[in-house]
Amino acid sequence: MRHGSDTIQALALALDSADLPPEVHADALFLHRSFRLGDQFPGLGVLASHDGFDAALTTGANLSLARRLGWTHIERLHWQGKVLGLKATPPQRDWNALTRALHSEFGGMEAQIEPASSEVASIALINAMRPDLLTFLAGLGVNACITGQLRPAAVPRARELGLGIAALGHHRSELWGLRQLARELEQQFPELHTRVYGEA
Repeated sequence: MRHGSDTIQALALALDSADLPPEVHADALFLHRSFRLGDQFPGLGVLASHDGFDAALTTGANLSLARRLGWTHIERLHWQGKVLGLKATPPQRDWNALTRALHSEFGGMEAQIEPASSEVASIALINAMRPDLLTFLAGLGVNACITGQLRPAAVPRARELGLGIAALGHHRSELWGLRQLARELEQQFPELHTRVYGEA
């Protein structure tokens, strides 16, 4: 974290410094990836979060997304000693209705695999996609998974298990997280104004 002004009334948010204009009119900056920031924007307070942001605001244990989409029976998924995401019941109990809700929330999807049965009993929001993980999830009664990217190595196992897979797209899920962070900060601090960069 780099400190700037003590009073923050305007916050800029971006996934990467390359998404920002040459001049940022803000008191502070939030970056998901700060690796290439260097000495840009001197005097501007900078907060960076990579792993924590991914875990809480993309396709990990994203409780904000679960609440926003009206999911119930929400449980954290533990696998190989790590929290990998969430297991939940969506209000949409049909695959087509579920994918329509995801399209509406995220503005599209990268790819999908339809499940063997169109009835959605239980879903998993996961930030990894490996054949052994899919087998583990199917054993928990999950029949639809939401993730960032469709991993080719896991596709045959998904089809074998009859799992539906909705791949939102890595960049799309990160942008959703950035917008959600801005919404939550403005709710918590009503005097704060936020601007999300890189939405194009």
